[in-house]
Amino acid sequence: MRRTALVLGPLVVLLAGCGGGDQPGNPKVYDRIASLTDCAALQQEFDTAAASHDRAAAGSDQAEAATSYMEAADDRLKELNCY
Repeated sequence: MRRTALVLGPLVVLLAGCGGGDQPGNPKVYDRIASLTDCAALQQEFDTAAASHDRAAAGSDQAEAATSYMEAADDRLKELNCY
């Protein structure tokens, strides 16, 4: 699957939460990613995070959270053999 930054979606919601634990960003986003079993929905999560990352200032909390969301989505895509 292509990983393009096509979906802008609810970026503000994704990045509005405060970090918890060792992962930056909103714990609910990680929970949502972990619960998904549909490859297309996971790809959309990745694409949304990638678009957010591209818009965030380098080194910012938003960029760090977006990178972490991308990694979580990618790990889940691999876990489900989506590619």
